[in-house]
Amino acid sequence: MSDFINKVLTIILIFVMLVLAPLLISYMSSEMVTQRLILNEVSQFIDRVTDKGIINTHDLDDLYMGINSHGGLYEVKVEIYISADYKDDYGLTRRTYYRYNEEIDNLHKNPGSVATLGVGDVVKVHVKEIGMSNAKRLLWSLLRVDKGPFSFSLAGTVR
Repeated sequence: MSDFINKVLTIILIFVMLVLAPLLISYMSSEMVTQRLILNEVSQFIDRVTDKGIINTHDLDDLYMGINSHGGLYEVKVEIYISADYKDDYGLTRRTYYRYNEEIDNLHKNPGSVATLGVGDVVKVHVKEIGMSNAKRLLWSLLRVDKGPFSFSLAGTVR
């Protein structure tokens, strides 16, 4: 009887080691490459915008297409923060604070419009995964491990 149990366990271990482990490793490595490419797309967008000082609909469309061309489903949100100086009543203290600007929302409504940024303004991009990849689905079904959706934010200051 113990010989039969050993054979069954051996077959299960062989299946796990020869089929499931390489498949999971392959999915996870391709997912990490995809995440690195998405991070690179956002970084290039922020560098382009901070160098030019303007955001137009072509830049936004290029960002959205670049991120979603890597095979996943991602939600991308671009925010602009305008820097403003504040002086107290005596004019002695100057502070810089940032407030959210709704100008990026107007770009979506009016194609062909341009959002002009000043020196010191901040462009922030949020990316969040809204779909489930094959690697996450396989990892959840086999090991019941979920590392959550891939999300990050990058910001850059206009030079």
